[in-house]
Amino acid sequence: MSKILYILLTLYLITISIQLYFCYYSEDSLGRKISKIFLMPLLGSLYYFGTSKDKFSKNVLLGIIFGFIGDVFLLSEPYSPLIKPGIFTFFIGHVLYIISYIRETGYHNYKKYFIVLLIYSSIFIYGGTFAFKYLKDGFRKGNMMFPGVCYLAMLMILNTTANFYAFTYFNKYTLIICLGSFIFFVSDFILVRKMFYEENRYYQIVLMATYILAQSLICYGLAHRKSRVKLTKTN
Repeated sequence: MSKILYILLTLYLITISIQLYFCYYSEDSLGRKISKIFLMPLLGSLYYFGTSKDKFSKNVLLGIIFGFIGDVFLLSEPYSPLIKPGIFTFFIGHVLYIISYIRETGYHNYKKYFIVLLIYSSIFIYGGTFAFKYLKDGFRKGNMMFPGVCYLAMLMILNTTANFYAFTYFNKYTLIICLGSFIFFVSDFILVRKMFYEENRYYQIVLMATYILAQSLICYGLAHRKSRVKLTKTN
C-alpha cells in the first residue's frame, strides 16, 4: 500500500470515529455534520488511488459522489424540502452501482441463468413487499409515498443484481458486494424509521455505522473484484 493510501485510510478511519462519536453523544452537533461531509470524499479518494487501472470504474466513483451529495441534502431536518432531492441523488448512486454489477456479471449470463435471476427477483420482491408494510405509514406521513416506493424498488434491484453477480462469479469479493448491498437496505430502513416513526438514541449511530459499512464494502469489493468480463472500455 502506497503512502498516500495509508494517509487516506487513516483520515477515513479517524473521520468515521468522529462521526460515530458525535452520532452517539451529540446528534445535532456541528461536529457530526462536518465529519459526515468528509466521509464520501475520503472514500472516493481511497477508491480512486487504490484501484488498479483495469478495475477502475467511473460508475463506482460517480456513485460515491452522488452519495456525498445525498449526505449534504440529508443534513437537513426530517421534513425539509431537501429530503426528496437527497433520495433522488442516492437513487442515482444505486443505479450506477447496479450498472457496474450488470456489466461485471455479463449480459450473456442474464440470458443463460434467467431462471436463477427470476428466483432472486422473487425473493427480493417479497422482501421489499414485507419492508413496505412497515414503512408505508412513514412514507404517507412524510408525503413521500411515490419516491419512497421507487427507492425501495431500487434497493431490491440493487440486491438482486448483486446476488446474481455473486451466483455467476462466486468469490469473496462478490460476497462482500452482496453484503454491502444488503446492509445498504438495512441502513435505509433504519433511516425511514428514524425520520418518520420514533426517536431512539441508538438510531443515528446504527444508521451511520451501517451506511458507512455498506458504502465501504461495495467499493472495496468492486475495487478488488476478479473481473471475468472483457471490456473494451471501462465505464
